[in-house]
Amino acid sequence: MSGCAGKENQGKKETEIDNGMAEESDREIFVEIERTQILVKNLFTSMPATPVNAIILVFIFWDVIPRNSLVTWCLINIVFVLVRYVVIGFYRHGFKKDNYLLWQKILLFSFVIAGLLFGSIGLFFIHTSRLEYLVFLYFIVGGMVAGSLGSYHNNLAMFFSYSIAVFFIPTAVLFTLGTEITTSMAFLGLIFFALMSVNAKRMNSDLREFLVLRYDNNLLVEQLNREKGNTETLNQELVLKNEALERISRIDPLTGLKNRYYLFDILKPRIENEVNSLWMEKNGINKRDKAYLKGYGVISIDIDHFKRVNDTYGHTSGDMVLKQFSKKLCESVRQEDVVGRIGGEEFVIILKDIKETNLGDLAEKIRLCVANTGFKVTDNREIRLTCSLGFVFYPFFNHHPGGIGVHHIFYLVDKALYVAKKNGRNLAVKVTCTEHDSRDPLLIEAITKDLKKAIDTGQILFEF
Repeated sequence: MSGCAGKENQGKKETEIDNGMAEESDREIFVEIERTQILVKNLFTSMPATPVNAIILVFIFWDVIPRNSLVTWCLINIVFVLVRYVVIGFYRHGFKKDNYLLWQKILLFSFVIAGLLFGSIGLFFIHTSRLEYLVFLYFIVGGMVAGSLGSYHNNLAMFFSYSIAVFFIPTAVLFTLGTEITTSMAFLGLIFFALMSVNAKRMNSDLREFLVLRYDNNLLVEQLNREKGNTETLNQELVLKNEALERISRIDPLTGLKNRYYLFDILKPRIENEVNSLWMEKNGINKRDKAYLKGYGVISIDIDHFKRVNDTYGHTSGDMVLKQFSKKLCESVRQEDVVGRIGGEEFVIILKDIKETNLGDLAEKIRLCVANTGFKVTDNREIRLTCSLGFVFYPFFNHHPGGIGVHHIFYLVDKALYVAKKNGRNLAVKVTCTEHDSRDPLLIEAITKDLKKAIDTGQILFEF
């Protein structure tokens, strides 16, 4: 076991090392590409200095250097600048992350050639006694080196290839002349070049640190965006799962019908909120007209002698009967009506926008449908069943629709169901009230407050 754990830890360490090396490699590639991009941008704006300086030198040295040679030198430098602009154009259209090394080599070659071409003017002064012109040239190439420091320090290879090439020939010529003045100037030039080199390295190091920080910052932003995206995805999944759980919590898993939670905690307050507006005429006066006003119908249904099904044919058969029974109930009502199973073999139907005169017909239709249906059980057998129903119309009072709550209605249909069972089953029993049309709010309140007493005194009746 310890050996396996050791191998697992070693594997994790190797993976971490590999990931770290890959990340470091990506960082270096990013830095090099950014350096190249900055270099090309600076090169585009700094190259005009070459033809400008070349033209200035032509005017200054017009009477010092053979004119044909001088003009040829100037034209070659100008043409090569144009060639480099063409190269930049190809770079901008053809640069890709995987070919940046090739472009770095191409650019490096162009820097070497450019430096040699411009610095080659020093060769014209190898056998000259016109030191003042050589000094002027040395200041020009020194300025070219200083300018390259600002433009090309982001890539030391490019900076040194150009600055050494452009500075080397005039410096060598000064040493070759061998006078005290030229030798001193050459040494001063070398000191100047050393200072430029130190500054170039410092500026290059600062730029690299900046680019590394930019890479790390970009990487952090990407990680944060990924985490944000992952969090949003997880939140969406959580919302969907919560909605699914909420749906599941409202559904009976066996029959797919609404369960007790939905009927009593979700649907009940919704019905109570709607009932007053449902029974309010446009002028705002509560008034019930039996000819057209509709309301809710509540039917409680219980399968008769269902225990015998489980005892005789087994619980699998009982589940089969419950599913078939649920399907029959759903087929008997409209799609907008709610059919629910509140436990065991007991079901509830909530009917919306139904007339009171039609409620009894529907209850009787359901009773007959169940009695005339053969229910499949195990071993391909078929049995007959009956059911008992209790039903009530809601609002229960014509002129006080909010006088009784939905929980009272469920209590009354349960009592009606009990009456149906007590009177031989296979019955549909309706709950009515002798004070159905009463306008007395105190009387309505008294009935609602003690429904059992109202039943015992005959104010609430059960008809079948």
